[in-house]
Amino acid sequence: MQWSMNPATLGAYGIGGMDVSGVIYTYNPIKELADDFVVTIENDKVGGGFVWQDTEDWSGKHPVRIKKVIPLAYTPLALFGKGRVRTSGTGTVEDVSVIYMYRFDSCFNPQSDPNCPGYVKPKPPAVPKIPDYDALEDDSVKLAQKDTDRELLEDEEGRDEDDEEDDDSDIQELLASTTNALTLANQVAQSVILNSINSATNIGTYYVAKIPDSYITESVVLQGGNIVDNRKALRSLAQDNLMNQMIEEQYK
Repeated sequence: MQWSMNPATLGAYGIGGMDVSGVIYTYNPIKELADDFVVTIENDKVGGGFVWQDTEDWSGKHPVRIKKVIPLAYTPLALFGKGRVRTSGTGTVEDVSVIYMYRFDSCFNPQSDPNCPGYVKPKPPAVPKIPDYDALEDDSVKLAQKDTDRELLEDEEGRDEDDEEDDDSDIQELLASTTNALTLANQVAQSVILNSINSATNIGTYYVAKIPDSYITESVVLQGGNIVDNRKALRSLAQDNLMNQMIEEQYK
């Protein structure tokens, strides 16, 4: 029966700022009246010794459920080591419960809340220093500001004129080639059409329609007598005619 003193065990949200002010423990001793039996509940102290310790001697006593309160001065939780229940003699304990009373100082660390005494407003982050830029010292700007050589400009203009003349001659050659190609295509198309017409003319003489001068007469014979009018069809036509009249009356 041993436990650790940590926030998970105590149900608190941090060791810093927690002070324990007392302990409440209870258990049931199980023993015979004549047996010697001693129960000790304690907490180790960080650095040596005990933060608190309580012993109950049940030797020669009737076993009854015990509940005791151990008051403590406000003791920081950081001083508490492991807690335990020790027994000696003949007997056992059941239904052990150890409860710690504490207070929690939310301003144990003043920087945890701006409303805490002693809170110091943190300094704003340092702004990175941006180096100054002098455009007049930039090599690219200096190069752009140099005087232009007029001879180089004249040479460039001359080259541009020669390039334009070459482009004009290329366009004229391209147009001439296109015209020749269209002319050839028209001639070929005309020759194909003429050949098709000639072929149709020559073949048409072999197709002559011949109509026979005899025919077969067809006679219809009704099996069973005369054709009787369909009265249901007549009745339906009469109803349709009446419906049409009613619809036309609505628009008069």
